[in-house]
Amino acid sequence: PAMITSYPNTTLATQGEEKKMSCTAHGEKPIMVRWEKEERIINPETSRYVVSVKEVGDEVISTLQIMPTLREDSGFFSCHAINSFGEDRGIIQLTVQEPPDPPEVEIREVKDRTIALRWTMGFDGNSPITGFDIESKNKSASWDTAQKTKDVSPQLNQATIIDLHPSSTYNIRMFAKNLIGKSEASNELTITTDEAAPDGPPQDVQLEALSSQSIRVTWRPPKKHLQNGAIRGYQVGYREYSSGGNYQFSVISVETTGDNAESLVLDNLKKFTQYGVVVQASNSAGTGPSSTEVAATTLEDGVEAEF
Repeated sequence: PAMITSYPNTTLATQGEEKKMSCTAHGEKPIMVRWEKEERIINPETSRYVVSVKEVGDEVISTLQIMPTLREDSGFFSCHAINSFGEDRGIIQLTVQEPPDPPEVEIREVKDRTIALRWTMGFDGNSPITGFDIESKNKSASWDTAQKTKDVSPQLNQATIIDLHPSSTYNIRMFAKNLIGKSEASNELTITTDEAAPDGPPQDVQLEALSSQSIRVTWRPPKKHLQNGAIRGYQVGYREYSSGGNYQFSVISVETTGDNAESLVLDNLKKFTQYGVVVQASNSAGTGPSSTEVAATTLEDGVEAEF
């Protein structure tokens, strides 16, 4: 009978490239070699599959060429050698390898400066995942500016992005990698971090004595990148400012006008007395640091009449 004397039991191909598999049959001529894929006979004229035969002595070598290989070519091929005395077959397992499919990413937890992610792996491309890359960027920026965390262990399915800015909107995406290459980008997440208490004090705190009993306080909001959220109001603290006194501040809360210039008139003060004033800003997450104390002295009685 015809005998198949050599063929590969298992073989690898890279998706999109050409792959050739050969079977050598031995026996009395004529020998016919037929190829099948999972019990379906391969028509040697189909577009991606080409079968060629050459005879060497009393052997027949049949070669199946796949051009280009696709994901669905992975599986079991068989070559059948038939002559008038009988038949034999060889079975070849072809594994087509390719870059992995991207992971599916979702949010686990959002805080003011961190975003925790988890992901689900897709198809590994028939080659083990070697790592994941995570990219995050400001929503208004381009991906070229993204902060990258490379080669996260393939054993992990969650991670936390740190050092983010409060009350800021980010885009996040991921890639999976294997030895063949890098996946397409995953789904993109758009996430806004929580607010945090302001990191900076109000700016340009200035005092102006209006009368013997009143002082006007003016100030501007903290620097924009230190606000960490929408400023909702201010706490203005004032106290008699004397070298001996470590008096408690009296505090007045005011809502923001939303303007770049805020002001408050302190009333019912003592005449010709020095007062110290500090201002803090608040948002929904809390109250920020105090401005440096500045001082002013109320006017003497009757002075305001001279204006």
